[in-house]
Amino acid sequence: MKGVLKITITLVIFVIIGFGLTDYYTVSRFEKPIFCIGTELKDDGGSGKYTGIGYSFDIEGNFMPEDEFPGVTRYDFYIFGKHIETGIRD
Repeated sequence: MKGVLKITITLVIFVIIGFGLTDYYTVSRFEKPIFCIGTELKDDGGSGKYTGIGYSFDIEGNFMPEDEFPGVTRYDFYIFGKHIETGIRD
């Protein structure tokens, strides 16, 4: 029984890490995250705070249909509330 519990916990941890890495890769390519939930969104269709399990992003971007260059233009990446990285699209 203990072995099954250890394997289950290990798999859950790897899945959570996989979600975080996927979201980080997606946002670093200046696209919206896949697994995060928008918690404090603005009225422009996508800018705001996105929260995952243990990580989050503050995103600014062009998300309205009339925007010439749509997508994320700036992001801040946090792990457990600690700022890790800022990305700005040229």
